[in-house]
Amino acid sequence: MDLARHCELCDNQKTSLKNGTTCGLTDRKPEFNKTCTKIELNEKFENKLKTVNIEYDKIKRTKILTYINFGIFIIIGLIITIGGYLFGKYTVESGVISTVPIIIMGIGIAPLGMAFGTLNSYRQRNDVAKSKKHKIDEVLSTYRIEYDIDIKYGKEFHGTQEVFAELNLKGVR
Repeated sequence: MDLARHCELCDNQKTSLKNGTTCGLTDRKPEFNKTCTKIELNEKFENKLKTVNIEYDKIKRTKILTYINFGIFIIIGLIITIGGYLFGKYTVESGVISTVPIIIMGIGIAPLGMAFGTLNSYRQRNDVAKSKKHKIDEVLSTYRIEYDIDIKYGKEFHGTQEVFAELNLKGVR
């Protein structure tokens, strides 16, 4: 495990471009076996834990909307593409291989791209948020710290959502 992960949660962490992460108590790079005996898990730790869990929860809340969006754009794209094919087959004398049906079918590809783009974006954001949460949870498990977090959402003003998080820690020294 990367020892700097422990330091990212500790109030004693010092960072600089020259030295990277160092301990504020020893002014040296982290050097311990599995756990640091001098770790200070206070305000910085709680803020980071809340932030990561809120970010992960927000992304999870968009899952259903993302899949509905994906389905709608797939259907629209297929309808336009099939419509262009049928238009060329039954109404244009030269058949499907003519300019108008090919343009219509080409236009039908755009919603398909939008559908897969939205889905891929959701999956990437979800993977990143899940990874951040897993890294913190892994560090906390080495210190035998468990937590429950209750996240509540308030009103949204101009695209900014009010979020309230109540953190209950078990096993913190």
